[in-house]
Amino acid sequence: MNTSNIIGQSPLIASMERILASGRIVHAYLFTGPAGAGKKTMSSLFAQALLCTNIEDKPCYTCRTCRQFASGNHPDVFWVRRQEDKTAIVVDQIRDLQAAIKVKTYQAGKRICFIENAHLLTQQAQNALLKTLEEPPPDTLFLLLAENTSALLPTILSRCQVFRIGSLSGEDIIEILSSRLSVKKEDAAVIAALSQGNPGKALALAEDETFQSCRKILIEGLSQAGSVRILDLYGVFADNRDRVEDLFNILQLWIRDLLIFKETGKWKLIINLDQTALLRMQVSHFTSAALKDMIEKVEESRTMLKRNSNYQITIENMLLSFQGGA
Repeated sequence: MNTSNIIGQSPLIASMERILASGRIVHAYLFTGPAGAGKKTMSSLFAQALLCTNIEDKPCYTCRTCRQFASGNHPDVFWVRRQEDKTAIVVDQIRDLQAAIKVKTYQAGKRICFIENAHLLTQQAQNALLKTLEEPPPDTLFLLLAENTSALLPTILSRCQVFRIGSLSGEDIIEILSSRLSVKKEDAAVIAALSQGNPGKALALAEDETFQSCRKILIEGLSQAGSVRILDLYGVFADNRDRVEDLFNILQLWIRDLLIFKETGKWKLIINLDQTALLRMQVSHFTSAALKDMIEKVEESRTMLKRNSNYQITIENMLLSFQGGA
């Protein structure tokens, strides 16, 4: 299997290679993992390998079917996606797919039907799809992509072979950022840690100027810990409520580095290596006990917001709890 364009996901690739080598292709596969994990990338690799007409080292990316797939013009590849004016994938979309696949394939080989964000299928749509999964047309393969399996009917899950998309290592994320966006290694290491092994999120953060601005304000603002001026940081949280998890992660990663450097003095253990001067300046401002308490306060606030606590009060209390002035 030609995986020259893929970084990481070795266990999943090995599973797909075994399936291709054995020729035991089932009619439905479910790729599941969080948004940005690589479901579309890995399912497309599998589909392209199945369609490729090259004798070996599939997909070759150069044969006619590979080029058709890459351009989105393969006549035997169908995509079902949530429509922009809808919150779910509705039954009419599944019925349209069923009508389209009643005819024979246009080219020799398999027909591939992708259902993107399958977790958004309505129950009526799932019931309609189930009938097709129970009696699939010949040479037709269904690839479902879902962020979770809890929204899918057990009967649909039982008819799919499940591929779980795992998190990538920090080294893999750094390689992706360096190769695709030419991000400096020290910057890539920070983004890799904040993305928690999610390549899609890492790529998005690397190009997000708002994220970079928020990070700068938060880590510099911690110099005001122990003073009422620390509340100035609430503005960042107020303006970015939709990405509060990222803000919490920025704080935790920075405080973690302060604590490690304070207790070990070893730069090789530090992640925020692009901000060594600021780290060195702030570390004397805190005791180890205060830093440990700050990490706990961030996690406590994260949990409270998940329980629908008042947003402003939760964030302000967290900031006021940060004690500096060692």
